[in-house]
Amino acid sequence: MSDAPDDSALEQELRLAAARLDPVPPEVVAAAVDAFSWRDADAELAELVFDSLLDADQATLVRGSAGRRLVSFKTPGLTVDVEVTSAGPGRDIMGQISPPQRASVHIRHGAGIARTDADELGRFAAAALQAGPMSLRVSAAGGGTPAAVITDWLAI
Repeated sequence: MSDAPDDSALEQELRLAAARLDPVPPEVVAAAVDAFSWRDADAELAELVFDSLLDADQATLVRGSAGRRLVSFKTPGLTVDVEVTSAGPGRDIMGQISPPQRASVHIRHGAGIARTDADELGRFAAAALQAGPMSLRVSAAGGGTPAAVITDWLAI
């Protein structure tokens, strides 16, 4: 026997109160479901190695970055550089995959998934994305290595 009180009834009451008074927005639930469904056992997670909002160096300041954000993700075999530009309420992105290669790029964001392709030079772009969380899934065309790369989520 344990002397610890049974808190399951209290926990249930707190869950019901939280669900009623501060419900989780439907788009957050949808993003969570989408994030879970994107799990990929063979995909490699690309680490954020540069973010102009956090790593403002002298070169970034000289170039001027008003309305622009530069981020870089890296795996041992692939680098993805992305420029995010504010376009009214939306966001436009341009990206570069190194080493250059054709790839399918899925941009996961609040309004769903934008699909685009990187050309033979590794360049890709998408316009009018919803501001909020974003993550990229890059799949090399023609069975490149790694087969797929997924970036961390990033607020744009």
